[in-house]
Amino acid sequence: MPVPEIPVQAPPAPPPGLDAPIDPEVARGVAVGEAEPAETFREPLPEAPERAPRAAEVYRHVQAGEEFQEVRREYRRFVFPACAAFLAWYLAYIVAAVTLPGLMAHQLAGPFTVAWALGLLQFGSTFLITWLYARHARDRRDRLALGLRWETQDRLR
Repeated sequence: MPVPEIPVQAPPAPPPGLDAPIDPEVARGVAVGEAEPAETFREPLPEAPERAPRAAEVYRHVQAGEEFQEVRREYRRFVFPACAAFLAWYLAYIVAAVTLPGLMAHQLAGPFTVAWALGLLQFGSTFLITWLYARHARDRRDRLALGLRWETQDRLR
């Protein structure tokens, strides 16, 4: 059976003005009528090494302050116990899965087992800890940290 020939069509012509060759001066970033690229007229940026020792001194001063230490204490007061609790909960799930396969295979409803329930609770506890962390940060640390940020920015001006 012969294969029918499909007519080949030429691509449509570009819109007027787009088929013109590209001017090399425009492609280089030189505006028409200028002799130099626009970048040569910018003011030089201030040198970073002059500001770096002063900034380091300001940050060290803020870090040594009581407000910063309070932010760190509040952070640690939540994060360390929350991490320890979640790690213990996760390891208990793994140990139960390895040492108590009969319990983990116990069906709760249809094909839904204890292992499935505890696995889904892992996700639930992750979201709960995230929500508690955000609430703790908002209630106990954000105002202090914002005050430190403004103090630091004011000293660097």
